[in-house]
Amino acid sequence: MKHSIIQYTVKEGRATENEDLIKDVFTQLQESKPDGIEYVVYKTGDSSFMHMISFDSDGANAAFTEMPAFKAFRAALKERIENPPARMEVSQVGNYQQNN
Repeated sequence: MKHSIIQYTVKEGRATENEDLIKDVFTQLQESKPDGIEYVVYKTGDSSFMHMISFDSDGANAAFTEMPAFKAFRAALKERIENPPARMEVSQVGNYQQNN
């Protein structure tokens, strides 16, 4: 499984717009339920975002990047962000999730 973390800061006044576009991606993921994708996004402070994503195959990666909601998120990303996103490939050491 390939794991990545992408971090960036949006321009002043663009955080809500960015957050709404991210929520649209999650809505589409919930509706289409593609296999082989783990995705979580955190917001720090008022304008910094951290996306953590994992794909178990190239097909899962393609399914994600071809989603209309993700394409809409990416469409004007360069206009919303302060600097180019920092992307890091990471290795998972552990994962715990309790479902209530």
